[in-house]
Amino acid sequence: MSALKKAPSPNPGNLLPASLADRQLDHIERMVRSIVRANSARPVHGMDQEYWESRLHALVNESDLVAVQQHRVQRLLQDLAKRLRPNALKQTAA
Repeated sequence: MSALKKAPSPNPGNLLPASLADRQLDHIERMVRSIVRANSARPVHGMDQEYWESRLHALVNESDLVAVQQHRVQRLLQDLAKRLRPNALKQTAA
C-alpha cells in the first residue's frame, strides 16, 4: 500500500474530488486490460508500463481518492507488475 501514500500537500484543499477520478480510472483500467491481454513486452501505441504507472501515481497524488478507488489503483499496479514479470508470480504460486 506504500504506492498509494500521497505526497504531503501544502494545501489539502487543492486535491481533486474523488468523483472526478472515476473517469480516469475507467480509462486506465481499459488500457491496462488491453496491454495485459497483448501479452507483449513492447509498448502499446508508444505508451509503456512506466507511462501507465506514472499516470496512476499522478492520479493518487492529485486526487482525494476513496478506499475503493485506492484498491482499484493498487490492483492496476499489480496487473502491470504481472505483465512485467509473469513467470515470477507463477513460481511463487507453485
